[in-house]
Amino acid sequence: MAAERLRPAAPAPLKIFVFAVVVAGAAILVHSATRFDPAALSVYLIILCGLTIATGRFAIKVPGQAATVSVSEVFVFASIVIAGAAVPVLTVAVDGLWTSFRQQNRRVYRTCFNIAEPAISTWVAAQVFFAVLGKGPGATLDGHTPVLVPATIAMAGAFFALNSGLNAMAVALESGGSAFKIWRRHAWYLAVNYDAAASLATLAVTSPSTINFGVVGLAVPLLILSFVAYREASVRADESQRHVENVESLYRASVEMLAIAVDAKDQITHGHIRRVQRHTLAVARALGVTEPKELKAIEAGALLHDIGKLGVPDYVLNKPSALTAAEFETMKKHATMGARILMAVDFPYPIVPIVRHHHEQWDGRGYPDGLRGSEIPLGARILAVVDCFDALTSDRPYRPRMTDDQAIAILRSRVGSFYDPTVVEKFIELVRVLRHDDSVAADHKDVHASVVAGLSNPSGANRVDAAGRLLGFKPIPASVRNRIDARARQRRAEACLFVLNRAGDLLSPAYATTGLRDAFAGLALPVGSGVSGWVAANRSTIRKAATRLDIGEVADRLGLEHCTSVPIFVDGDLFGVLTTYSREIGDPDEGAAAVGRLAQEVGLLIPGTVKTAPAPTDATAFAAVS
Repeated sequence: MAAERLRPAAPAPLKIFVFAVVVAGAAILVHSATRFDPAALSVYLIILCGLTIATGRFAIKVPGQAATVSVSEVFVFASIVIAGAAVPVLTVAVDGLWTSFRQQNRRVYRTCFNIAEPAISTWVAAQVFFAVLGKGPGATLDGHTPVLVPATIAMAGAFFALNSGLNAMAVALESGGSAFKIWRRHAWYLAVNYDAAASLATLAVTSPSTINFGVVGLAVPLLILSFVAYREASVRADESQRHVENVESLYRASVEMLAIAVDAKDQITHGHIRRVQRHTLAVARALGVTEPKELKAIEAGALLHDIGKLGVPDYVLNKPSALTAAEFETMKKHATMGARILMAVDFPYPIVPIVRHHHEQWDGRGYPDGLRGSEIPLGARILAVVDCFDALTSDRPYRPRMTDDQAIAILRSRVGSFYDPTVVEKFIELVRVLRHDDSVAADHKDVHASVVAGLSNPSGANRVDAAGRLLGFKPIPASVRNRIDARARQRRAEACLFVLNRAGDLLSPAYATTGLRDAFAGLALPVGSGVSGWVAANRSTIRKAATRLDIGEVADRLGLEHCTSVPIFVDGDLFGVLTTYSREIGDPDEGAAAVGRLAQEVGLLIPGTVKTAPAPTDATAFAAVS
């Protein structure tokens, strides 16, 4: 019998359905057992029953489907024509029991269903056949009887409807899918198989005690040939399917590799693309996207939407402050650059349009092509909303993260201008669930948590003391300390002088104003990370950056909102970084100018008094200060 295997789980609706099938099947088995007459068994009937059970072991899987076809139905239908319902019903019940015992994942409800369902299908098929034929079991069949053909078709149709329908319903109740869609996937194969089997059975049987061996002799070679040919075709189709799956696996691996490359390059948005991928796919499904290729395109497109950033200079990509107009134009190129990169890969689904157009706007004012409304691919429209929300609720160089409510308010304010209204509303409906999924995935973390983990609860024994001495080095001159303190008080700010180690990969605090000393104990900032680290890596000033991006939770605890960081050069070489942390925004240009002048003064005062700090020798990479 052709049937999909049920999964181990048995939801309540499935149990109720299986119980109803089993009750009906049990009633039919009891009825058939009472009608069974051992004296009526003939050699032909015994052989047919044996062949029914034996040939069921040689079923062939339909390529790409969970259904199977076999020649056993020929012998079931022949048994019906010869003896009526009782014998074939009992035979298929035994066959179902034997099939269940041969399965590795046996369940009681599976076994009961596998016995009851074929019994019901066979009994109903027999009743329909003899009702249309107008004769009872045991009657001699005349090949020229006008109703023989419709009776045969009706028998095959009844068996097909019940066998395929009951199995499809059971699988649908278990999986939560559509019974019709499950049934439709297998209907054509099973209908043709059952109709051919019923036709051959009625041709071969002419009376209860006679089999047309001429028909059998002609049909058996054809059956064997068809079986062998179909089996070979099935094997080749399965191999082809496995090849396709292997190719898709390679595509997925390529996508993952490229995504890892983007994640590694873009320090500021680390983890962003993973969240965006999950959220975009969830919204697409909620909007009714079911086509597998479209879902795969959205899944891969969401993961690779920022791949064009591989071509954006690091100083622009990881700049911890607002971009200039020229830098923003450079950043905008990542959409077209990403599309060009992906065009070199012959993906089996349309990823490129999603990546190219994820910065288009609903009103046509986006980039790169100014598409509007439904001209924008659905995947790109969904990605635009999800990408914006995640950016707003994540720390960025020029501002700390917003709350979900604040981000939702911004999304709603941009409905009809930036974003597709339907997509925005559907995303907002899902935000609570998506956030729960984020927490489960442990993906919503501070991007600099690993850098400043020691700030909240300093674990090192190292301290920045009042004199600001470096272990083994001369103290920072009093003139430098006084100048930093005076400027900080004047601007109602805090300040820290970071010194670059000899290896050039870490910044250590050489002197910090009173409000920062305890908090900065044991701190070392990797060059390139955070605001101060970016300034050291790029030898360029950053103004009005979010303090949280530099010193994490300490910024919140001390109420420090913005920071300005300036590189310090001694004899033409980078010595360190001077960073001031402000509680008030003030004039960023004036503030940067003041800090710049202070940095120049410090650079002039330092030569000959303090050497550059050596690379830390301990594994913690904390600054060596006492």
